[in-house]
Amino acid sequence: MRKTIIILLALTLSLAACGRKPQSEEQVRPVQTLVMGKSGTTISASYAGVTTARFESKQGFRVSGTVIKRLVEVGQHVLNGQPLMQLDPSNLDLQLQAAQAQLNAARSQEAQAQVTLNRDAELLKQNFISQAEYDRDQVNLEAAKAQLQVAQSQFGEAGNQADYGTLRAAVTGVVTQIDADVGQVVSSGKPVITIAKDGDREVVINVPESRVEQLRKAQGLFVTLWAVPGKRYTAELREIDPDTDQTTRTYDAHVTVLKPDSAMLLGMTAYVHLPDIGGQKAYVLPLPAVFYQGDKPMVWLVNKDSLVTAQPVSLQTARGNDAIINGGLKDGDVVVTAGASLLHAGQKVKPVAPPNPWNY
Repeated sequence: MRKTIIILLALTLSLAACGRKPQSEEQVRPVQTLVMGKSGTTISASYAGVTTARFESKQGFRVSGTVIKRLVEVGQHVLNGQPLMQLDPSNLDLQLQAAQAQLNAARSQEAQAQVTLNRDAELLKQNFISQAEYDRDQVNLEAAKAQLQVAQSQFGEAGNQADYGTLRAAVTGVVTQIDADVGQVVSSGKPVITIAKDGDREVVINVPESRVEQLRKAQGLFVTLWAVPGKRYTAELREIDPDTDQTTRTYDAHVTVLKPDSAMLLGMTAYVHLPDIGGQKAYVLPLPAVFYQGDKPMVWLVNKDSLVTAQPVSLQTARGNDAIINGGLKDGDVVVTAGASLLHAGQKVKPVAPPNPWNY
């Protein structure tokens, strides 16, 4: 009996072993990759700034007065010659009326002096008046004509003054600042509206004194926008302010964007990138390429056997969908950019090119 039980157990184990499937090999996982220095962008420095207009027009009234109308709002696009603000016309109209009255009087005096001279010319022919009287008439006519010219000039000036009561746009652009409102008394020449002229755009950045010469010598500058990741604008350095900011002790640098488009709006956060010029390289990777072990940023590197290993990196900054890596990588490294969260050390992968290679 006991022998029978042992035989039955042996047969059961044998059948179970026969039914067990052999363990399958680990699945090779496809991942997207970038080759550093080839398909990944390299930079030596990156500075955050703000987009501004290359040219701004600060406009003010040519006459003093009280604002009675404000015809535009901040952010509104205006055309050259478009009315922006209007002063109370009462005093200006009174000045124009007074100038008109003086002009009418001067015209009347000039006409009367001409009539008198013509009359006395006939009387002189008949020896009814002396030559001295006629000469005096000529002097009076010349004086009347001079007074008429003065009155005409004053009337023209009063007309201009009345027209100056309406502030008009001197350029086509966007209103960026308004410093006066209805009811406020403004003086002549004081800027009340600022307009950013259409066309050229630039990015203003703060540069430490140790990097000024590096920026001056850099070639191939380019600009990216935080709000439009993946888009690149060629740029060039226009000028660096001659003195530092009193608070930050940095220099303001003005970088002109060569071909701005409608996506580049005023006030946007922008980044000015310096290409690799022999300094420490930094690599731009998609943010999902970075994962953490504890508090240490890491990336997966793919070796020649298609196995992945975790590589510690130095994360300079992260902005939008970008990670700026300034340590831990070198040209030729193959970095996993998609699927990093599903991998483990030593796993075999199949690198595939992304549908749209990650590039600025």
